[in-house]
Amino acid sequence: MHAPSPSVVIFGSARPVTCAVMDYAHRLRDAINASRPGFATVETIEPERPLAFVGAIVKVLREDRIVHFQLPIEGWGNRLTPGWALMAARLATRKGRIVLTLHEWTSLNPLRYLSMIPDLLASNGFIFVSRQQREAFLTSPLVGAAKKQAAPVIPIGPNIMPVGIDPDRVAQERAKTRGDGAAQAEIVIGFFGVLYASKRPDLLLRVVAALHKRGVTARLLVCGDFLWDKPGDRQAFFDLAGQLGVADWLDFRGRIDDEGELMATLSAADVILLPFTDGVSARRGSFQAVSQLAIPLVSTHPERADEFDFSPALKAKIDNPATVLCPIDADPDVFADAV
Repeated sequence: MHAPSPSVVIFGSARPVTCAVMDYAHRLRDAINASRPGFATVETIEPERPLAFVGAIVKVLREDRIVHFQLPIEGWGNRLTPGWALMAARLATRKGRIVLTLHEWTSLNPLRYLSMIPDLLASNGFIFVSRQQREAFLTSPLVGAAKKQAAPVIPIGPNIMPVGIDPDRVAQERAKTRGDGAAQAEIVIGFFGVLYASKRPDLLLRVVAALHKRGVTARLLVCGDFLWDKPGDRQAFFDLAGQLGVADWLDFRGRIDDEGELMATLSAADVILLPFTDGVSARRGSFQAVSQLAIPLVSTHPERADEFDFSPALKAKIDNPATVLCPIDADPDVFADAV
């Protein structure tokens, strides 16, 4: 006897890139199946084959199951297919249901927003990961009032949950990152996450440069990488490091898949710097991860005063005296002061 098919299919990308949304999708599947075994599955599809992409969705819908997209998916990049595929599938069948979890709304690139309009129109329901994003969505003219009001807020949890952090590994990483002799750093600034505009990668380098101008030898430790479909951004980052004279003070590790290794590496930092352009928020997986570490944090003021009221643990990190929040538009010297 065959086991019943999963009722929910969470579609995503199999590209080996840094993607907190896909990490969350796998965590979500595991959490659902822990209470309802076999209820949800993750299926990967790629937009380079549009017909196969749409066909996979149609198949699930025709079986009267739920199609779930978590957007935006970094592995899908800026391809147009994911933005209209749900509408194409809905035109092929009226069966099944389509649900979108929108991890971003207010900070969406305008072109990405426009590309998502067909998906928004085709969806039966929406889920948000923060109240800030949901409230902005309520003003959208693209979706009926009933669907907007019915959209719940389900905060994300941390994607990174190591069983333990090896103190010997931390000591090794500290010695490695700090360096010695003329290259020894007085302070190590850590960063974790995907590098793109709202994370202000250029500011990370400018803060290091500002500290060096003051005679403070700071090193930037980066655990994360740039978007795979924007290869020029990484080279521009390294070029800027050279122009600012801090290339030798950059320890760029890229994506670290092993959670224990990742957290041990981040633990080598003296302070974590997360200069979000839209303020630190509960929907940021990078903040969720570093909040588990007993390391000082410098970030930007949240857009909402009650952003962390739902989570005592995250609020405790924000309210901790070792956390310094700067204005979103602060210049590098202000962040350098905070560091």
